[in-house]
Amino acid sequence: MRTIRLFRSMSGPVRLLLVNQCGMAVGFYLLVPYLATYLTNDLQMAAAVVGAVLGIRTFAQQGLTVVGGAAADRFGCRPVIIAGCALRTLAFAIFAFSSSAVGLMSAAVLTGLAGALFSPAVRTYLALEAADRRVDAFTLYSLTNTVGALAGPLLGSVLILVGFGPMALTSAVIFAVLTIAQALWLPARAQEVPAGPLRASWRQVTTDRRFMVFTVACAGMLTLYNQFYLLLPLEAARVTGWASATGAVFLISTVTTLLLQVRVSQALARRMSSHAAIVVGLLLSAVSFIAGAGSATWLSAGGRNTAIAIVLAASIPVALATAFLAIGLNIAQPFALSRAADFARPGLTGTYLGVYASAGGLVAAGGNTVIGYLTDLGERWHLPALPWLALALLAAGSAVAITAIRPPRVRDQGGTGHGEVPAARPEAPATAGS
Repeated sequence: MRTIRLFRSMSGPVRLLLVNQCGMAVGFYLLVPYLATYLTNDLQMAAAVVGAVLGIRTFAQQGLTVVGGAAADRFGCRPVIIAGCALRTLAFAIFAFSSSAVGLMSAAVLTGLAGALFSPAVRTYLALEAADRRVDAFTLYSLTNTVGALAGPLLGSVLILVGFGPMALTSAVIFAVLTIAQALWLPARAQEVPAGPLRASWRQVTTDRRFMVFTVACAGMLTLYNQFYLLLPLEAARVTGWASATGAVFLISTVTTLLLQVRVSQALARRMSSHAAIVVGLLLSAVSFIAGAGSATWLSAGGRNTAIAIVLAASIPVALATAFLAIGLNIAQPFALSRAADFARPGLTGTYLGVYASAGGLVAAGGNTVIGYLTDLGERWHLPALPWLALALLAAGSAVAITAIRPPRVRDQGGTGHGEVPAARPEAPATAGS
């Protein structure tokens, strides 16, 4: 009920974008988790080609998010959001009807480009529209994304029985509906347009030292989040000996998010600054990986035993690690997005958020590789806790770095209500083209 009340208290455009975000997550996760299996088993593609298709999608989205953020500043959030959804409609339609490597590569590029457009544009619109309620808006944004990320694979598991083509086409239809809905009902929003060339805008962002330090400090969060899909499922399967136990990781993280996301975020917002809340979230994430290290070490010392009581006992640290990581990131991410927007100079909110997102994506690409290497190294050295301790160190180091950064003075749309000093709003913002 608390979540529903919070959702209803937001403005109409914010509610529309939150529903839109849930739909985007459904359409995306309906298809993408099954893409590698389809390319490998159905189309008999080589692993290198499959890796290239998946990698080019990630690279296109994370690498071009800075472009999408700048486009949202210069052309307005609304047209960029609509263009992104339309591009993803086209991309998923290509996945539905094409089986050639060229067609699939094109679809992968378009899928990534679409995300690079609408992701920073949606966040920018939310940051500007929500004003002093940014933390609430980004909390709901994270929650609706989680709901969609759970519902998407469940729907996909049914549609894959019919075939990959109908599943991809369903995703395309979802994004087509979202495109039409936003074209009809999402209002254009007045926002200040940055002066000067695009490279000047990027220069202003990248020379903002406090923001860049903050971005680097927060960049590891996506690497931590990706462990829901990498280290935690592997450990759950290893501890229990059941491959299906990986589903429990997603169930625990989703239930934890649905039950605690809004409640905990609101409680912390009343009691501490956003910077302090980010630190709390990162420290809880560090605790989660220490629990995971305990699980890995316990199993290594005690050996595998399939007795039910032993399996359940061994599963407790993994379950705790999953729950603590979900709680920690659910706290840290909304506050961090709000803080990143607060650094923004007038007219550059999208550019700031685009740079923030791209940094996280690039670090995650390298971070997952390092964690995979440390996992293999830990097995060779009989130190299974090695990757877990490295992640705990990353989370704790990020928390320490955050404490060393002076909180920004809110430059845009008033204060956050958490003790920071608000700046005046621009008196006569120009209306960006739509």
